[in-house]
Amino acid sequence: MTSICWKSAVTWSLLGLMFLLFILMVGPLPALAASPDAVLYEVTEDMYLKDAAGNFVSSVVPGGHRTAVAQLSGWAKVGTPLCPHAVLGLVPRAKKCTVNATGADDLSLDTGKGTLAGTYAVVVQGDNDVDAPEFVVMTGTFKGVADLSLSMSGQAPLGYITSGVATIDGQPGASFKFTGTFRLPFSVDVSGGRHQARRELDAYYMDDHGHLKKIKDQERSLGVPTVKLEIEF
Repeated sequence: MTSICWKSAVTWSLLGLMFLLFILMVGPLPALAASPDAVLYEVTEDMYLKDAAGNFVSSVVPGGHRTAVAQLSGWAKVGTPLCPHAVLGLVPRAKKCTVNATGADDLSLDTGKGTLAGTYAVVVQGDNDVDAPEFVVMTGTFKGVADLSLSMSGQAPLGYITSGVATIDGQPGASFKFTGTFRLPFSVDVSGGRHQARRELDAYYMDDHGHLKKIKDQERSLGVPTVKLEIEF
């Protein structure tokens, strides 16, 4: 779900000004609460490029698409659709549930827009207190509209999910809506230029106001800065 085009050699101040001007022209971007209902991090991703006919290609072509399958992991607050209060019957002191997901997207290389869909599993601590949560208490599917146009056009390291709908396995007719914001990681050089995030470098996310937020150690996968997905229900 990452962009293949987000990089720039111009200074942060210039890009920040461009982003603010973009907001003034098109209106405010979707804003999320200070503390999202759920946060997932992209642990791995397998990406492919296709031409307009759907054939696999080795480079970007006009009318082409990028497709990818990503494994994500993170958490959801208790009391949200991904962590219902019933979980407290199993883990009385839980404040969050761990959520693992597999998501696939299909994006136009011309517009940066497309679709995404996948499956998720909600897990809590099982019979091994020293291991990561792994006991599955709920599963389901999800789908939505993806918009990575800002990132793929180099305007801002952000993307959005709209019209998101998730279902719950074993509960016919049970579904809930959601929206999301992708925050892509990047590094900043001494002159303020932004570049691809690297394992050995400090890295940042950009918030909804164009400010840099340093990526924490727990927001890396095997040392590599991850794409962050903030979800609201």
